[in-house]
Amino acid sequence: MCTQTSSAPPSFQRFIQRGKVLTMYRRFMRLTKRVPDSTTRKETRAWIRGDFERYKSESDPQRIDVLLAQASRQYKEMESGVFSML
Repeated sequence: MCTQTSSAPPSFQRFIQRGKVLTMYRRFMRLTKRVPDSTTRKETRAWIRGDFERYKSESDPQRIDVLLAQASRQYKEMESGVFSML
């Protein structure tokens, strides 16, 4: 028998935002594969993971949208930086 610990399922908006956050996290992690130095790659992955974990408990949908927009800008900056290292 399966019991549900939370009182209500997440809203559709929350479900969609969660998917966007996971997609952004995966994009960052894939981007780190292009970093040639293994030490720098590990440090970068730890930094990314720490940033995502810092906001793990954020529940305000508007704040999550702001954080996603910031992450998107940071991704673009990081992407251009990684390509310049190659």
